[in-house]
Amino acid sequence: MKILRGIITTLWICVGLTSCIQDEPLCPEAEIESFTLPAEILFSDPVINQGQNTIQVLLNPNTDRSALAPQITVTEYSTVSPASGETVDFTEPVTYRVTAQDGIHTRDYQVQMIVMQDEDVYTSLMKNFDFSYWEENSTFHYATPVQKTNDGTTYSIFSTSNQGVALYQQFPVPEQYPTYAIAHNDGYAAKMITKVGPGNILGLQYIPIVAGSLYTGTMNLLNALRDPLTATQLGRSFNQIPVRFTGKYKYKAGSGDYIGSDGNPKPGVKDSCAIYAVFYRTDENLQVLDGTNVHSHPNIILQAMLPDRSSTAGDDFQAFDIEFKRMNDEVIDFSKHEYKLAVVFSSSFWGDRYEGAPGSELVVDDVKIITEGDEKGL
Repeated sequence: MKILRGIITTLWICVGLTSCIQDEPLCPEAEIESFTLPAEILFSDPVINQGQNTIQVLLNPNTDRSALAPQITVTEYSTVSPASGETVDFTEPVTYRVTAQDGIHTRDYQVQMIVMQDEDVYTSLMKNFDFSYWEENSTFHYATPVQKTNDGTTYSIFSTSNQGVALYQQFPVPEQYPTYAIAHNDGYAAKMITKVGPGNILGLQYIPIVAGSLYTGTMNLLNALRDPLTATQLGRSFNQIPVRFTGKYKYKAGSGDYIGSDGNPKPGVKDSCAIYAVFYRTDENLQVLDGTNVHSHPNIILQAMLPDRSSTAGDDFQAFDIEFKRMNDEVIDFSKHEYKLAVVFSSSFWGDRYEGAPGSELVVDDVKIITEGDEKGL
């Protein structure tokens, strides 16, 4: 939203004004950029969902949420109420309103604090993905899978490429976006399609193709156009050692030309899908992986990647069962470090670089992360 508003504002200033000496209009942007609490009470990093105007915070067991004072940063020149640092009762969801510099434009965020009294609930949500529940964005109409517990609590675990697409192109129904739900086995599966992109976006970025993608993490909308590889913030907190990555999938590479990031065909290149998971340690220099380092960062300890990423035979789903392989000899110690797990799917392996073959389709369902505890029956 911030990039889109910035583009529109810049165009209005450049085209709509008739004199260079007129005062620049007041900024209409109203957005929460960060929402922080003391690290000792956080179970995992707060998740700001700009598409849904929500912020979800998972708190450590037995945390009192009746008197918390989050530190908040907002768009330059805008204000927020309740104010940053103000003590608030979060026993129930709280609405924060951001008011832009112009005093007219506002944006409301619903903030939900969830105390993880049973850590096994979160762990289970991070290990079992059947894509049964999807939430549709009320403004742009794209859908995102969510995880839901038996008591109805919804957790934002996944992000998709839809959120970035909505910056420059909007559709009336979820099925027109690159990632959406399809019926499967009395429930739903996740379908991803690589589509022809919009081309040049006002000189900020050239987008020849758009791949459908789905991953645990968030999207940094500020970087979605200017630096797409860093836009995908990959990983969620994970406190068990993964050993296998399983599920069902079917994949058909697009039959036409493979298109490079420059928009030109690459003769002889065949598209392939992305199905992989990465377990890594965070530190003061690394909070999340992104497209620039998800295959290479030294903090990566374990990785599971589908070995054959080409088209599957026939129209039926095929099972995959991939072993996590050691990337280094680092000792895993949950008492000293925080670890995250990134699970990634895409209809084009290099889709984050805007490369792929239009028409490539990937469908996934019944995905599981098997851990050491599972295999030992713990």
